[in-house]
Amino acid sequence: MNRRLLAALIALAASGPAAAEEWDFSVTPYVWATDVGMDVSVRDRTIVDATVPFEDLLEDLESAVILRADAMRGAHGVAIDLFDVTVADGGARMPLPGGAGDELVLDAEIGMTLLDVTGVYDPAGDGRGLALLYGVRIVGQEEDITATIVDGEPGASRRYRADDTFVDGLLGLRYSGALPGRWSYEISADVSTGGTELTWSVNPSIGYTFGANGQFRLTAGYRYLAADFDTKPGVDMDMTLDGFLAGFRFAF
Repeated sequence: MNRRLLAALIALAASGPAAAEEWDFSVTPYVWATDVGMDVSVRDRTIVDATVPFEDLLEDLESAVILRADAMRGAHGVAIDLFDVTVADGGARMPLPGGAGDELVLDAEIGMTLLDVTGVYDPAGDGRGLALLYGVRIVGQEEDITATIVDGEPGASRRYRADDTFVDGLLGLRYSGALPGRWSYEISADVSTGGTELTWSVNPSIGYTFGANGQFRLTAGYRYLAADFDTKPGVDMDMTLDGFLAGFRFAF
């Protein structure tokens, strides 16, 4: 009996901790077809209140790096999610509030970076069920905007340049579950604050896993992110990004 018990304990120790110490890595390039909403007011006067559709962003896209990387070792791991996009637009026209017919003509180059670096605690260690996310979110903005108010004829122009970086502490939850066949689903939500007044996002998605060892997964879903920036005194800026996303995950 003692021999059997000892053999069972040795087998359990060999199969459990050894497997837990192996790192699992994955990389997921993805596309986020996001619309961008912008609300800017100065001393309680609305300057910009507009939504730029994804189609317009795509036309003006200069560069983009959008990917996610994960590394898990048992119940613990780390995840990096990078969204870095630069767009340029010349001669964009936006009507000014008030209905007087005035327009704001913008020549703009805008860059935005969202970088989430989070720890992951998955109690089960199998990628299923509830997991805790904790870490930092870095939001970077670069703007070079020339604005001209016109009323039938060109008016005075003003140039605005900014390069701001906001660092938030982030806390979130993720829930993953299995569906019939090779299908699965996941929903994550998080909130961050510190550099920004408040930023939060939600991201439901579904996935289809394939490959000899299940190393590939196609994912599709939706992400909504809202940010309230703590900018200069008297300046209030809110931004939303929302749209469908699709990615291709490969594990190694």
